[in-house]
Amino acid sequence: MHVPKEKIKVAILVERFRIVGYMYKYPGARLLDIVNVKDTAFLPVTDAEIYSLADGQKLASAYFLGINRHTVSFFYPLEQLEIDNGPAQPPPPQPGF
Repeated sequence: MHVPKEKIKVAILVERFRIVGYMYKYPGARLLDIVNVKDTAFLPVTDAEIYSLADGQKLASAYFLGINRHTVSFFYPLEQLEIDNGPAQPPPPQPGF
């Protein structure tokens, strides 16, 4: 049975690397819910690009990457990132949350 999921472009910082790729969540779920699943050791990321934090150079790319969730310093959705327009606004509250 196929369950529809939303595709979200994210940046993830782990140790000495910044990873840019796509994570998937169920409609209505928060991106944070994916990372907080206790019985999952790895976060799935597709179409991943791996960059050095030291110089920003692209080091590798992969169709699929499993990231140990315990190594994640922080992550953020790139669709909601605001660069020159002030702070990003949070998404509207979801019903039931």
